[in-house]
Amino acid sequence: MKIFLQRRQAQIFNIMITTNFLTSGPNIETSENKFYLSQLTSEYNEGDVITTATAINCRKLVLAIKAGDKISINGISFTIFADAAVDAVLFYIEATTLTQALERKTTIAIDQNNLFVQYQRKTEGTIGGMPVDGDTLGPIQYIPAENVYEIIGVDPTYVKVLPRDFLINEDGGYEALEFKDASNTGLQVGNADQEMVATVNIPYGTTATEVEIWGSVTTKVVEVYQCTVDANGKSAVLGTGTTDGTPITLTDVESTNVNYLLIIVKVTATSNRIYGGRVTLTQN
Repeated sequence: MKIFLQRRQAQIFNIMITTNFLTSGPNIETSENKFYLSQLTSEYNEGDVITTATAINCRKLVLAIKAGDKISINGISFTIFADAAVDAVLFYIEATTLTQALERKTTIAIDQNNLFVQYQRKTEGTIGGMPVDGDTLGPIQYIPAENVYEIIGVDPTYVKVLPRDFLINEDGGYEALEFKDASNTGLQVGNADQEMVATVNIPYGTTATEVEIWGSVTTKVVEVYQCTVDANGKSAVLGTGTTDGTPITLTDVESTNVNYLLIIVKVTATSNRIYGGRVTLTQN
């Protein structure tokens, strides 16, 4: 406390009192601009082995903390092992050996360095309950080397051409397209004049670049075209090949809200069986 005396002409003294008492919470390190969580109520010695079962005793937490959160105690970063609610008076951290003593009343704060990294880049913890790391958000993974996003349960870089995707064209006498399910499997036509036709959607945000078709006879001709759901006709041929599974390079076809691929397989006998195929995609 400082007291200043000021003499006025009337010989009356005025007294001005100022104070530099700390008015914020106890032992909060405001000069370091940390986010206060609590204070230790127990002491922990240098060299102490802290396990995930060692309780870290504290004053009531002002915020709930979650497993994986980073906190700072006396400048040391610790990772929370288990969730702790608001007003909890103890919590648990990942196993560690203390490199310095932690005294009673030491401030427990949010680790500001980690907070900065996670605000900018979010490489750990969760978002909406989904786990996060450097290139994954829940079921979504980014592969930087390929500039591709993968999603669990979704085929982002290819579309399978299944037997159900095939029809017969108008050649022949409209005999049924059949799937053989004996020791030999695959689709076969009912008339040697017929050809198989598959229609394949191009997923939003992708471009179709290749087509592969496999069959019991590997020399049958395959032709690929583009069609649209809102108009008659098909495009000029985008690529040709055979039923040996060798990739057929296409004139790139970027997905729109109306287009799809038309794949014609020119079988020449009812014994020619087609197993299926695949369309390769790139992400736009």
